[in-house]
Amino acid sequence: MLSILISTVVSLSSCTKSDTIAPESVAQASAREDASLLDMDGFETSWVAPFWKAQFWTKTAGYVSSEQKRVGKQAMRISWKPSQMDGTNQMLHSELSTVPLPVGETERWYGYSSFMPSSSMANDNQIAIVSQWHGVPDPGFSDTVPPLCIEVQSNHLYLYYAASSKPIVKLLQSPTSSKRVDLGLASFDRWVDYVVHIKWAPDGNSGQVQVWQDGVQIMNEQNINIGYPQINKPYWKCGLYCWMGKDTYTEKVIYYDEVRIGGAMAGYDAVKPGRGNNTAIEQQTPKNK
Repeated sequence: MLSILISTVVSLSSCTKSDTIAPESVAQASAREDASLLDMDGFETSWVAPFWKAQFWTKTAGYVSSEQKRVGKQAMRISWKPSQMDGTNQMLHSELSTVPLPVGETERWYGYSSFMPSSSMANDNQIAIVSQWHGVPDPGFSDTVPPLCIEVQSNHLYLYYAASSKPIVKLLQSPTSSKRVDLGLASFDRWVDYVVHIKWAPDGNSGQVQVWQDGVQIMNEQNINIGYPQINKPYWKCGLYCWMGKDTYTEKVIYYDEVRIGGAMAGYDAVKPGRGNNTAIEQQTPKNK
């Protein structure tokens, strides 16, 4: 099920000035960084938690909704419409964004649950990125394709990751290595729990990316190169990035709930969705992909 993609993936890039969060935006106390759980949001208030940056360019692109919920009474509804595309990169996005990792940190645990309605996500051959980790260009340098993303295409879930052993000196510079992994059939019309563990390492074969879906490990890449030689390691974004600029549907919709972000020592149990109401799925026997 593995397919290797070592090429310039120019179209994948979400790199524009408006889409870049500068390292100066990182403002986390050292005491808080020492904690296992760094941030969390169950979307139970009228708006999102303070650690998010909203990248919504239309009135309906993102709002807290009771239409679907994993836990509690609400979840985050995010949508994207091909009609909003006006030729600018930002109009390809409807996303919530976190901040880059502080200088010197290379590892994070992410937990979240997502719901993809088949009425707007199934049977579409247009790629939609539903979770991505975006690079942070160093001062005077540029950026290239996201070093890690999860995408949906033709009812399959894919994970793409890339690395560069060379500094990114020009926009959309080709990574020195990349890989696209087929994670299997996508699940629609139900909540699916994810845990993602990432250790960034652009060279030296010391990086890793692990993914659990509903407690089952569906990816376990160890001793790999992942990420770019940048001072601040990538920030996470959830939502919709429809970089092809077109879609089968007039509106694409996805929901998110139960977001937790943990530090290097967090582990699966600290970030797994559904802890608050005892619906969290226990980690099951790993499956190497």
